Amino acid sequence: MATDRPAGGINRIAAVSLQCRRVIVPVLFFTAVISGRPYEELVPGFNRIKSHVFIRKIVRPTAANLDFAAYDRNPLLYDPPARKPKKAPGQVAIEGLTFVGALKKPVLHLGATPLSDAEKQQPLAWKPFIKHAWEAVKDDKLQYLASRINSYKWADPLVFQPYQEVTTAYIHYNEADVELWVKVEFAPWVTFIDEITDEDHDGCREMYGKLNTEQVNPDSLAKIVAWARHDYTAKLLSAPEMTDWVTDLASYWYPTRNTDLLVLADDGVWPDARTGRKALRELDGVTVSRPLAVIEGKPVSPDNPMYNVFVVDAKTADAAHKKDEGDHAAGVTHETIADVVLSDNFRRNNRIFTEEIACNGSYKQWEEANIPFFDALRSWLLGFPAEQMGLEGRGGWLFFRKSIDYILGGDLTLQSELTNPLPHVIELKNYLAESGVDLLFVAVPNKEEVYFDRIGDFVPVPAVPLVNPYGRKFLADLQQAGVEVVDLLPAFLKAKVEDSLAGMEVYQRQDTHWSGRGMEIAAGLVAERIKAFSWYQRFTDTVSYSLTDTTVLRLGDLAERLPQERQAYCKPQSLPLRRVINPDKTPYDGNHVAAPLLLIGDSFTGVFELVDCKSAGIGSHIAYRTRIPVDIITSWGGGPMVRQKMLRMRGKYLDRKQVVIYLMVARDLYRYSQGWEPLRSAEP
Repeated sequence: MATDRPAGGINRIAAVSLQCRRVIVPVLFFTAVISGRPYEELVPGFNRIKSHVFIRKIVRPTAANLDFAAYDRNPLLYDPPARKPKKAPGQVAIEGLTFVGALKKPVLHLGATPLSDAEKQQPLAWKPFIKHAWEAVKDDKLQYLASRINSYKWADPLVFQPYQEVTTAYIHYNEADVELWVKVEFAPWVTFIDEITDEDHDGCREMYGKLNTEQVNPDSLAKIVAWARHDYTAKLLSAPEMTDWVTDLASYWYPTRNTDLLVLADDGVWPDARTGRKALRELDGVTVSRPLAVIEGKPVSPDNPMYNVFVVDAKTADAAHKKDEGDHAAGVTHETIADVVLSDNFRRNNRIFTEEIACNGSYKQWEEANIPFFDALRSWLLGFPAEQMGLEGRGGWLFFRKSIDYILGGDLTLQSELTNPLPHVIELKNYLAESGVDLLFVAVPNKEEVYFDRIGDFVPVPAVPLVNPYGRKFLADLQQAGVEVVDLLPAFLKAKVEDSLAGMEVYQRQDTHWSGRGMEIAAGLVAERIKAFSWYQRFTDTVSYSLTDTTVLRLGDLAERLPQERQAYCKPQSLPLRRVINPDKTPYDGNHVAAPLLLIGDSFTGVFELVDCKSAGIGSHIAYRTRIPVDIITSWGGGPMVRQKMLRMRGKYLDRKQVVIYLMVARDLYRYSQGWEPLRSAEP
């Protein structure tokens, strides 16, 4: 993503064409025709349910306006029901739609609310608004009110998707106090309430009401309103802040929407040659120049991409400063890759893999020993709807369905050509070797492989604590093919036992990602291997980084994968972290084109590095431990996708690299939804 350039605007010729189209189909440009609204929709004929692309122009880039542009009527976030209700409830009048007292004064239309024209022009997307509000005041009463609305199941509670959701909030100032009014949108398949209409003709019926805030602490509500008024809706974000915003957005959407931030060509024009055909047809010739971001999502199929494109008025965007590509040039020349296959780490790994077979039998025998665990795991899964991705375990631990699928998936190397990772990792190793660059492969264990004892009350502890024998086999197969791995699982299992006595944990309880503790263990193991390379002893351009303690609050990306009625019980966790600081006292930044170490990977390379807390991620900590700058490329769309991203961004700079560290979560080694594209077909 070209985030180091000011955001631009829509192509001038296309803009003229769009002006004409708005006259023909004004109803589809509901945000464009109202002065002062958070964004303008630039795609002709946009449909919130069927479209594959939107382009939204934000003139005032406040956090509130950006959030609204991302969450309002977004086809990428639409989940069609896997099961429709068996029967509709009886006659329901608008006056009775209070959802067990969560709403007061329910009305059919926005015009029937007491909101002023100015208040109507500042809608707040509910999900990000309430998340930020909790961070501001630590009061969850508003979350519970929304949960009562979102989890109301009418006649058939077996339907997993919500019948209706709070999507938008409005702040209203009356003579006595402040009120929160909300828009409640019904799923397209909810048609049994005769009075409710689709006022804005977008395919979803809606109603409005005042939240019943009688149980909300008045001081908390006042603080939320003050924050929203003076910060959330007022402060214009700088270019770096907007980059942070979109990076955080893509990271939270990735687990269920398969999102990634696209890197555009040097001319910064989108769409480009990689854009899906359906989106191109919908765009009908419209192009944008240097957008703030293009998020590609593939929630249903890798062959059916969807695009969220955000354009920010260049007049209000700060100019970002490009880094000097000559910073931290490597002070060594390339070595032969012979010291990879002869390294102590390589030999130690092979010894461990051999000992595991000696202790547990063949991988098939190993699997059979854990059958009671696998059977109980399958039975546990049956207790959840098939479409539910976030699964509640014991003691507040949340787990990810795709990680469970990986544990139960069998031999990874027997997958189809499209999803078998083995030949593709080997292909990358061979490709880098042509440039004299070494490869280290790091498969991050799934949380479920470490904290398997927290999964469920009736899931027994496995006979062999290395719960997935075929995950171990895959690493052994890689080394047999000459790809050196950094094996994290034994260290994580050891730390789990040691840390339990100190109240520390390797993973976050409500998130798919590791904690600062787990991340630093991984950084230490990778750095230990880097320092054993023969060229390292002659490296002259070392940097003395320092550390500073900090803490961050993170809700966890699994909280939103729970049923609506359970989400309110999840609270952000406080995570202790250590930021890496440059000698000039600035935070470490992983954009170093000429650095000899290149870290590529999925969200595990970005968490604590680009979101929540910058400069505290694994790339920064590898730099701290090796005293060598680390160049970092993150693909929020998943580890298999980052190889192509690396070629586009660093293909012509590979001669400056000594080692590529390829890090990705283990679950994406099994049936990765977008498949593994042949590497050379992605070259620029």
